[in-house]
Amino acid sequence: MNRGVATIWIGMLAATLLAVVPAVVALLTRALNAARRIEQYTAEILTGGVGIAENTANVAALKNTLAAAPHLVTAATSLEANTARIEAVLSSRVMTNGHSDSPEGTV
Repeated sequence: MNRGVATIWIGMLAATLLAVVPAVVALLTRALNAARRIEQYTAEILTGGVGIAENTANVAALKNTLAAAPHLVTAATSLEANTARIEAVLSSRVMTNGHSDSPEGTV
């Protein structure tokens, strides 16, 4: 091998070992650290997502409750009407008899 070629070869090998390899190692270290941070962030996101899923699990039950609400309103209206009728009947009996049917002192 020619002495000039050998000198260039050794110079390039030294430059590779002293500059390129450390730069590549530094870049790979940065990439590895970034990957680890991404992994931590995704774990935090997963924890948050699981918490949100647990907190919103009862939404389906709430939809069922909302679906039953009209029936509850209808039942309440019916109860109110029947209570008014009972009150009217009892009031008319008290008015016609002048007193309550129950003995005094008892409820």
